Amino acid sequence: MKIFEQKAQIAGLAWGVHEPFRDYINRMSDGHMYALEGAELLETEETFFPLDTQRTSADALRFIGSLQFTGHHGMLAVRIQQPWLQQVDDMTALTITDPFEENARMPMVHVELGNDSAGSTQLMEEGADVFMGNYRTNTAFDPVRIVWIGKD
Repeated sequence: MKIFEQKAQIAGLAWGVHEPFRDYINRMSDGHMYALEGAELLETEETFFPLDTQRTSADALRFIGSLQFTGHHGMLAVRIQQPWLQQVDDMTALTITDPFEENARMPMVHVELGNDSAGSTQLMEEGADVFMGNYRTNTAFDPVRIVWIGKD
């Protein structure tokens, strides 16, 4: 895919994860969203994850930072850490640091990248585990957006 060939022009990835989940967190009296480790919360309700220029490869755009959702007096904790866009066979997946297995990656959402550098997403089976089964496989999640150096 052409986007993987243009990594020198990429600043990062913007992703809102899932609007209904953000709304749920915001309705809680103790619900919070934190951008950590270099990630930033944007006014668009997306989180910006900077490109890891040292570790990005021909088949994976690797981003740094994490997004932490908390609530229910510590009983709810969801962490989206170090998202990568990876070519897997003939599809693109957004993977995260596996919250259940040390030193592993977990496919979170299937990404259908368009020509405009934005991509629709659908929750993958493994990603549903992060949300304790509250969202089904193939649920549409927020689109991802490539942020270009000097353009965004």
